[in-house]
Amino acid sequence: MTTPPRHFDLNLERSALFNLPDAAGVQIVCRDGTVWITLDNDLRDYVLEAGDTFTNADHKRALIYAMKPSTIAITSGMEQRSVASWRPADAPRGLLLEQVFA
Repeated sequence: MTTPPRHFDLNLERSALFNLPDAAGVQIVCRDGTVWITLDNDLRDYVLEAGDTFTNADHKRALIYAMKPSTIAITSGMEQRSVASWRPADAPRGLLLEQVFA
């Protein structure tokens, strides 16, 4: 028997921080706003804007920081797929962390 995916939506105020203890098999969708995701022991940072999706196969903690008021959808129990539609913080499109925190 297969366990169905669990899903919840989360509204984050600007500067809110959400701790996801194990991000393996979790899909994060930014429905509105902009969030910054960082994984433990991963030198990359990921910035999601409305419509962007992030998935991860590694058993690592994820910290999700709202760069402005944001809504995210989190679904666990997903089949593992490669990372889809993520954007590192230094990508040319979107906000850079240096711009936000400067």
